[in-house]
Amino acid sequence: MDGHCAHQPIVPVRRSVTVAMAIAVVAAGAALAWSLLTSVADRTRPEAVSVSCADDSVAWLASSDLPSLSSVLSVTDADFGGAMWFVLDRRGRRVHRFDEAGTLLGSFARHGNGPGELSSPTALAVHRDRVAVADRGFVRLYDFSGAHIADRRHAVVGCFAPRIADLESVSLGLLVLAKCTSPVQGIMAMVLLAEDGGDLLPRASISPPGHGIVADLSFQPVVSGYPGGFVFGNADADCLGVYDMAARQTGRVCHGWLQRVPVSRRQAEALKDQLMPAANAVGARVVVPRRLPPFERVFDLADGRLAYSVPVPVEEGEAGDARIFRLVTRGEADGEQVLLAPPASALFASGESVLAAWEAIDGVRVATYTPGVW
Repeated sequence: MDGHCAHQPIVPVRRSVTVAMAIAVVAAGAALAWSLLTSVADRTRPEAVSVSCADDSVAWLASSDLPSLSSVLSVTDADFGGAMWFVLDRRGRRVHRFDEAGTLLGSFARHGNGPGELSSPTALAVHRDRVAVADRGFVRLYDFSGAHIADRRHAVVGCFAPRIADLESVSLGLLVLAKCTSPVQGIMAMVLLAEDGGDLLPRASISPPGHGIVADLSFQPVVSGYPGGFVFGNADADCLGVYDMAARQTGRVCHGWLQRVPVSRRQAEALKDQLMPAANAVGARVVVPRRLPPFERVFDLADGRLAYSVPVPVEEGEAGDARIFRLVTRGEADGEQVLLAPPASALFASGESVLAAWEAIDGVRVATYTPGVW
């Protein structure tokens, strides 16, 4: 797959470290600016929503009819296991448990730097009989009741200032998607396999095209489990690479049938305003795409297909330029098939279950859907 590159070691030169620090500053600013664009503003809430699947029209309750959860401050990531949904609340530094009906069962973890405490959590996955949460350089492990089991520190060799962006459970272990910088490759993303002993084994890596220090906002790496291995790549590319667990690329799965959403002029100007001060300080270029990547996240369904969380178009001048997503998979004749879940601030699929969340000024609302067969 174009854009993939071999794992490179850190070059122990002072100038390289300085460049890496500069890249890290720009990369951090790019991540912040992009999150402002692709996340839903707290003040915005979709009211009545509807989707059409095949020949049937399904009307959904307004999200405002769902109970507001005062104990849930955000929905950052979610995964299903043990007949429960586990939701990462980055703002609240907690993990919440929901049953299959969408009822909040309880919460665990808390803000702090001690064992089992969360400082800046970024990703969550259910791995076998444990819940894994990425928190800075640690992966913190809990059982399904929320009891803390262990904290494992993982070092990403060859990367400066790594940030764990996603966790994925696969048959051989826990996949870690790390965003970082390298003096050789610049901004990059790596997929690594976490072994029980704590070591991270590199499996694949990608970098944005071009040379020099570039904050390219079209570089959106994603990873998901897949039969026999995993898929990994840049969401803005036409295809993702298919890998087996021995790190061999065995094929590609393409998503050219997904529509791309234009970036409005106001969004582009806001992104430049966010990034230019840091970019000018280190001599970096800022690349703002004309269109968003066609999806934000990718999930593997029970039948081996992939589901994509895709942004709903926002018209120029709409209040907040808020981002709302819907969940689709590839239908017949390379068209989109909308899965049975309404548009929402965040959508997560696991097997045959979907969790939808709406973040608004009056609180977070959560609903779950288990259609059984897509």
